[in-house]
Amino acid sequence: MGVVERSLNVSGQATVSDGGKWGTRVGAPLEEVRSRLLAIAARLEPQLDEHAQPLVAESRRVLQEQTCRIAVIGQIKAGKSSFVNAFTHRPELLPTDINPWTSVVTILHFRNDRPPPEHAAVFQLFSRDEWQRLAEGGGRLRELTERLVPGFEPELLRAQLEVMRQRAERRLGPQLHELLGQTHRYKKITPELLDDYVSAGTYLESGPAPARRQYSDITRTAELYFSGGPFAYPVTVIDTPGTNDPFLVRDEITRRSLEKSDIYVFVISALQPLAASDVSLLRILNGLHKDRIVVFVNRVDQLPNPLAEAKAVRANVKSRLEREFPALDIPVVLGSAWWGNLSLVSENRDVARVLPASSVAYLREYGLPASIEVGPSHSLSVEQRSRLAAALYASSGIPAVAASITELLSGGTSAVLLRQLTACFLELARSTEAAAKMELQSLMGLRESRRVELGALGERLRQERQSLANIDEPIRKIQHSFALIERQLAEIVRNDTERLKSDLINAVEGFAEAECQAMLGSIRNRDHDGQWRCDLTPLREGLELHYVDSFRHTEAQIIEIERVLYPQLRTIIEAILPGYDVEVTDDYATHPNPYPSVTPLTDTVVLDLDVPWWKLWFAARPDPRQRAADLKRLIRSDFLPVVDEMVREAQAQFAARITRMLQQAHAVSTGMLSTFQRRKAQLLAEHEAYSKLDHSQDLERFEKEQQEKADRCAARQAAAAALADELGKLLNFCQSALSLEGRNA
Repeated sequence: MGVVERSLNVSGQATVSDGGKWGTRVGAPLEEVRSRLLAIAARLEPQLDEHAQPLVAESRRVLQEQTCRIAVIGQIKAGKSSFVNAFTHRPELLPTDINPWTSVVTILHFRNDRPPPEHAAVFQLFSRDEWQRLAEGGGRLRELTERLVPGFEPELLRAQLEVMRQRAERRLGPQLHELLGQTHRYKKITPELLDDYVSAGTYLESGPAPARRQYSDITRTAELYFSGGPFAYPVTVIDTPGTNDPFLVRDEITRRSLEKSDIYVFVISALQPLAASDVSLLRILNGLHKDRIVVFVNRVDQLPNPLAEAKAVRANVKSRLEREFPALDIPVVLGSAWWGNLSLVSENRDVARVLPASSVAYLREYGLPASIEVGPSHSLSVEQRSRLAAALYASSGIPAVAASITELLSGGTSAVLLRQLTACFLELARSTEAAAKMELQSLMGLRESRRVELGALGERLRQERQSLANIDEPIRKIQHSFALIERQLAEIVRNDTERLKSDLINAVEGFAEAECQAMLGSIRNRDHDGQWRCDLTPLREGLELHYVDSFRHTEAQIIEIERVLYPQLRTIIEAILPGYDVEVTDDYATHPNPYPSVTPLTDTVVLDLDVPWWKLWFAARPDPRQRAADLKRLIRSDFLPVVDEMVREAQAQFAARITRMLQQAHAVSTGMLSTFQRRKAQLLAEHEAYSKLDHSQDLERFEKEQQEKADRCAARQAAAAALADELGKLLNFCQSALSLEGRNA
């Protein structure tokens, strides 16, 4: 089977357009909302009171930094890098040779809303401490390799790590330790650059040092920056090392990259669909509560008869996923990254010659006309190449993966955030419109009073000042109510997290005591076979269950208080403008809530070490009481810090939610109150000015000043009304285009 050769210009675009027949760009509905919100925020901010401007400024920063992180995962040789090349419309970017090349996490940033950064490639090398931990093994590496690699032997891992260390020294010489911790930046991406920092080559490589220095053994991350591409919404694509790799370090590096991604594209081979190691990695994702997954069945082109066999492969994969993960709805897409890459270069290259007959029948199902003959002896016209390119791209599965990702994005945390910001901006615009209307009505009343005797004007000023003064007390009570709510929220979080910490500590202590008693009983009954190994699964499951239940209980109390808070905003507006119908959205508390982070529970601890370690530990403590005391100490020292970290995580999540909720409430209410206070100050100044008027000379100037103020208020009211109308329509668009009733974020 032919292979498209690599190009030196890997930082350039694909040879085809990113739109048109190649499909809608990924995340287009979200990007429409994000870009419109950014434009609206820039127009809204100047209309707001100074109390609300920081909230809008921070919201603009959040919008500008939004990105969707897509991790591409799977076994080695499943075609992950080929998929990344086709998915990003850069068919010759990442090397795809037969050796497992991706020994580091390669991160590709795509943003169309700003110029690319000065440096196109940034490589972060391991620090001395990180390198030492990696070279010594253990920890998460040991946990993952024991879980994923059948028959794992620690001696094999240590041997491979020693080979890795020797290779790094041979490649880099005495400067190895000076390089650790460095960051290398380049303005242009080339194949040679990627080979130097990312391509691992053969892990048992021997022989003389290469002519050019290679840093892949000590490179922690490779970040590449692009503009353009098939992405509407800002996207970061993460190409991970493969699992089920004979070089076990790559398993660990893959495991490290899983936690912080939003969506996962799981690439498997149609020749070996959903092997045991694939299911193991999916179980890890499920354990981390990562359910936004697309399975891409690659290498359909390599099936003996793709047209006859592909659907059966997909049905088998789908059935297996439903059995293993009945609570998840995981899209399964058939395709070929090779076809996808051919499609992106086929208009300028005659790729028809490398397509086998078995592929052609499949392509016919995706729009390749029967009149176009494909094979080694056929040369195609420009128009025929274009038709072949479209069929190759459609059959590759890349459009279906892109559509699945767009759907997941439209029902995820990004969609929830955009919906919240739209609603928040709408309330700010409405309250600004109401405040401007109040001020304008006051000014217009004073203008009318100029037509009556000056005494009537003075009386009007006095009456309006008195009217505003009369609502000082209810406003003060409302502000006091807000302060009470804030204190109540802080007290709930403090009390609940203290109780949570106490309960989690008791769970650790209870488990430690029970485990010690079980070990002592085993020793008394002589059924321990000279060893003991602590099974931590029940402890981890118990801690997680109690943590999540407690988190949801506290969250429910916060939501109940939020539902009281927003009616208070209606009270404020009604107090200032009786009868003025201003809606205040109170559905902030109804959006899907993320699963509480349980990351600390996934960390490997001393007690997770392998069987030989436990044998040594058991043999070194012949006294049963010493064994029990030491085991209890190990459990406590391992898991009490985990408890502390879980409690800190809960406190941070609650604090972030409360802060944002109060910011939104204060931005609306304080803006109204600020307008009220400003108007009081204006009236006082106008009353004083009135008392000093030279009736024959200053009245005209006074009226002119009032007219200028009225014009400014009218302009502010009109701008706020227009923004409110636009935001209302955008909110309706969010509700229809972004699926907020789908899976919880």
